[in-house]
Amino acid sequence: MFRFVRILFCTILAMSVTRAMAVETEVTLLMFEDQDSLNEPAYMTRLLLTTDYLRMDDGEDHGDFALLDRSDGTVFSVSHEDQRTLVIPLQPVVAAPPKPLRHDIEELDAGGVPEVGGNKVSRYYMFTNGKRCMEVYAVTGFYDDAVNALRELSETLAGQHAKGLELIPDEARSDCDLANNIFVPDRHLSKGFPIRQKDFSGRSRKLVTVKDDVKVDSSIFELPEGYERFMPGALSQ
Repeated sequence: MFRFVRILFCTILAMSVTRAMAVETEVTLLMFEDQDSLNEPAYMTRLLLTTDYLRMDDGEDHGDFALLDRSDGTVFSVSHEDQRTLVIPLQPVVAAPPKPLRHDIEELDAGGVPEVGGNKVSRYYMFTNGKRCMEVYAVTGFYDDAVNALRELSETLAGQHAKGLELIPDEARSDCDLANNIFVPDRHLSKGFPIRQKDFSGRSRKLVTVKDDVKVDSSIFELPEGYERFMPGALSQ
């Protein structure tokens, strides 16, 4: 009798552990084809979106990744090889533009691009001081929460870029850099979901696929324990 109870207890325990290890989260999965310039090969970027997090990686569950904590806007960038985690907190852009910046948006013919999700695709040029900084094909009413998460990410990165603004020589401060990275970092999201975009430097991104209710292991949204944490320009913590 005792042996039976012990076997039963071990079986229940093993089942409980298995369930604990198999906790899953439903996410919206977005795959993009990114290219840093016309002279460099394209690569895939995966985004996994929940109400709490936005994870960005190359499609590998156990590879390096960046994680946006949507509760407070903090971005974590994890390097497994170095066993380090870069921490970028949300901070406001308090710096003033080093020069006057005038921003304009021009709508153009989308060239017969088919609807996405039953919604019209619109094409835009985004200018700063007369320079074309971004071309965007956008869809309104399409994955609005993904647009919100990307905006949250842009705001955190803009705050970090602004902190280093004074270190950038005047000749390196292009109008488009100032606009895209610091002072209007989310304008490419202002017209809806950007299914295709290209900036003044040749960097481009296009949506490849999007899926709802994809189940993933919840642990991929956890930061690794024991890794050194540090902030840009600060001592490790």
